[in-house]
Amino acid sequence: MSQEIVGWVIDWFSTRGKLASPPHQALSVNYLEAGWLTSLEIVQFVSELEDHFAIQLSEAEMQDPRFSTIGGIAELVAACAARGEKSLDRSSKVG
Repeated sequence: MSQEIVGWVIDWFSTRGKLASPPHQALSVNYLEAGWLTSLEIVQFVSELEDHFAIQLSEAEMQDPRFSTIGGIAELVAACAARGEKSLDRSSKVG
């Protein structure tokens, strides 16, 4: 899991006053069940996450159980970004 991604996600929650526990403990908290975000905030979070990391989370990734924790979302974003890098590598070698 990328520390850059974890740091960004923790900062996102922290700047909005959403972290109810120390950052290292927040990695495994189910922020959806804890009620840290409203429906609108979830949409904003995903939008900002996708924009910042230049990724597109699939419906399946957003339904993945990992999506509900900071540590899990960092894993999903890292995997999504890695797929994007592989696609770019392949396209740059063609031609």
